[in-house]
Amino acid sequence: MKSRMAYRRSPAAVVNAPKAPPRWMLLPALLIATLLVMLVISGSLVPTVLATLCNAAWAGVIIIPALLLGLAITHKVRKLPVIELSLWPLGFRLVLSAALGLGVLSLATLALGSCGLISGPVCAALLLAAVAIGYPFARQLRPELEFLRLPISRRHWSILLACIPIAVLFIAVTFPAGTLWHTEGNGFDVLEYHLQLPRQFLELHSTAPVKGNIYSYLSLNMEMLYLILAAITHWAVGAGYIYALVFGAQSLHALVTLLAAAGILLAPLPLKAPGRILSTLLFLVTPWTLVIGSLAYNDGLVLLYGVLAISLAVAARSQWRSAEWLILGVLLGLVVGTKMTAGVMVAVPVAAMLAARRNFRQLAVVVLTALLLYSPWMVRSMVATHTARSLGNPIFPIFTGTLGRGHWSKTLALRFDRGHRPPVRDAGLIGHVRALADQSILDRQWSPGIAAWVDAIRPAPGFPGPQTPWYLRLGLIWLVVLPALGLGLFCGRQAWLLILSLAVQVLAWLTCTQLQARFLLPAVIPLAWLLGMTAELLPAYRMAATALITLQAAACGLLLRPEAGLFLGPLNTQRPPPIGAAISLPRDWLFEPPPPGQFTDHTRYYLEGLATPLYIRGRVLYATVFNRNELARSFHHGGARAALRYLQLHHVNYLLVDWPEIIRLRHTYGFDPIITPQNIGRLQTLGLRLITERTAPGILIYRVPPK
Repeated sequence: MKSRMAYRRSPAAVVNAPKAPPRWMLLPALLIATLLVMLVISGSLVPTVLATLCNAAWAGVIIIPALLLGLAITHKVRKLPVIELSLWPLGFRLVLSAALGLGVLSLATLALGSCGLISGPVCAALLLAAVAIGYPFARQLRPELEFLRLPISRRHWSILLACIPIAVLFIAVTFPAGTLWHTEGNGFDVLEYHLQLPRQFLELHSTAPVKGNIYSYLSLNMEMLYLILAAITHWAVGAGYIYALVFGAQSLHALVTLLAAAGILLAPLPLKAPGRILSTLLFLVTPWTLVIGSLAYNDGLVLLYGVLAISLAVAARSQWRSAEWLILGVLLGLVVGTKMTAGVMVAVPVAAMLAARRNFRQLAVVVLTALLLYSPWMVRSMVATHTARSLGNPIFPIFTGTLGRGHWSKTLALRFDRGHRPPVRDAGLIGHVRALADQSILDRQWSPGIAAWVDAIRPAPGFPGPQTPWYLRLGLIWLVVLPALGLGLFCGRQAWLLILSLAVQVLAWLTCTQLQARFLLPAVIPLAWLLGMTAELLPAYRMAATALITLQAAACGLLLRPEAGLFLGPLNTQRPPPIGAAISLPRDWLFEPPPPGQFTDHTRYYLEGLATPLYIRGRVLYATVFNRNELARSFHHGGARAALRYLQLHHVNYLLVDWPEIIRLRHTYGFDPIITPQNIGRLQTLGLRLITERTAPGILIYRVPPK
């Protein structure tokens, strides 16, 4: 039998073969897919969602100048090996530039605030200077954009799965701070300090710590960016700027979180496109990423700096130039300046990786550079806590027993320490291990298990709960993530370093935090890359990982169902609450046009039990539970008359008392026992008058008699 000749395509067939679309087409495809998912989830509310997202333009006021400034910073180092190792060097450089630019803007704002120069025009000048410095370097990027014209591979299309978590992220951004994510106390911290402190700093034109709010002594790189936003919006909009600030800040934090995802995708690690896409999808479909990313928190910036720092530490070479080690040190200094706990969750793992590779000289350079970048916050804290007995505590309110308590009493210091310890039920080795399991593999915010899926489809009160069997609560994504820890041992030295980083993070979480799931989130960085590396090692494993990530992406679409009644349209006709409704105070007291002659910007309030004054129009005296309660102190020193005299001397017009919050704090952190209904009643006998207004249950409003 005559053998058949092998088939050969004619030259005409080769010439006329269909070409794959260029890679830049993935961006509009992802945008269109995201909009479609937003339409499915929000239904009839999509006009409201899109209209509110117009406030994301305020986030661009920060992101664009930061990116341009960062391009100027990275221009001289654009050919470094660490950047060239990326799949797309320009893309990684853009992420690095944005991160460094944001850090420079934060520290510049701190410097301006230290001189009392915070204002709209000054912050606008800072942003314009950043644009002017970076614009000439942006014009030189055109040749490097040719990467986007390369053809799309069939496996690249899996990145479109990201449309589901991104849609959920931006829908969540359109809800006012204080109304979403019950697992995070509805963003209580945003109202208490993440946005309240920028508002106070703007009113004072200074970034000096505020004695009534302990969180103002912490390192606040992200909050400095919110401060720029507050100054610009107040200058542009006027008294109603809080609307633009809240949604602009949430949009800014969401974009920073997406920059961290881009860093996962483009990191200078030996990963091919499919592994990179799987790593990025794991990062995005983790529910905790979406929860914290949609709130005006600082965790998104921690993730951005963490992604860059950990990737540089894994890719490090002994023959690196000094510039690369300096960049790593700068990133570590900025991440600790964003959040103190990042010191143990990012900086210490990076140091452990460098020590494991015996890069001790380079480690010394990195540590000194990081300390230099963090030193402005240490100096600020020392100046604010300086006393005759102490030079000041550079990391106040940590180590108050040895480094100094500042203005705190011993009782307040003990209250803070007690409030930031793990729960009693988690004491001991067994308790810590149980807490690790509960806050990771059994936590539905890391990955929903079978019980969570059943609850999403057919909600039942109290289900799932602590008594639900562990195998029903086990997050499904862990079925491929946990094996990656073992299989990663066969993926080379860089996988070993990622496993070391993860081990240090878990140990730091167990010993240095309150054992809450959110504080473990930086561990998603090494987990994501380990998954990608393992997926490239075994094709069957890659298929299983893709299937479970697809399932978890679908679960992300259900996140807003219990929170806001959204999926395939709202479950009820109630629209997202208006700005300020989270406080449940009369609308006249919010950032709304007040009735003539009532509740003006000069009205003064004292909040007892409340530590969330963000939305209240006027001037507010308040204190967190860890700070000295001046009204209680007056009661202790001179009884009801002294307390009333304090209110009158400080020109307080209204006293607000939140009894449910006082009771809660009394059973947790230890609220002052002298604040009781009986003592408030004694103030009423001296002229304090109860106002019958519509408020939340348990919140009482009193009119303070004039002096």
